[in-house]
Amino acid sequence: MTTHEDLRRGKIIDIPEDECRFLLTTTTVGRVAFVNDEGQQLVPVNFAVIDGVVYFRTVSDGFLAQLARGHDDVAFGADHHDDTYRDGWNVTVKGPALLVEDRATINMVLSHGRLRPWAGGVRPLVIRISINSIAGRRVSGH
Repeated sequence: MTTHEDLRRGKIIDIPEDECRFLLTTTTVGRVAFVNDEGQQLVPVNFAVIDGVVYFRTVSDGFLAQLARGHDDVAFGADHHDDTYRDGWNVTVKGPALLVEDRATINMVLSHGRLRPWAGGVRPLVIRISINSIAGRRVSGH
């Protein structure tokens, strides 16, 4: 765990894997990054981490639905910053994305409170990003 003394020194420090996993559970908005035929993409999504897997929802005919066909190289990031104290953290996950087709998992994800769509509408597709690697950094301006 990061100590307050580490933060007072005003440096960037790596966050241990277990703390990265915890930090992902403290926020609800992240960004999915991938490359498609149009180049690099970076798209905000609301998400939840359930049993060590990142889940988000999308519409069947939406931009992110292309990930439902499977994509081996996806990055997902979440962060937090505090302008007043000039500190924050970021966590980046890398792994494959794939459509969830198992009805029990879909029901579990759709009932999760953190995955209510901010943009409204019905978002029936559930995409999962398996965590092959995870890393994070914490910074403080103090």
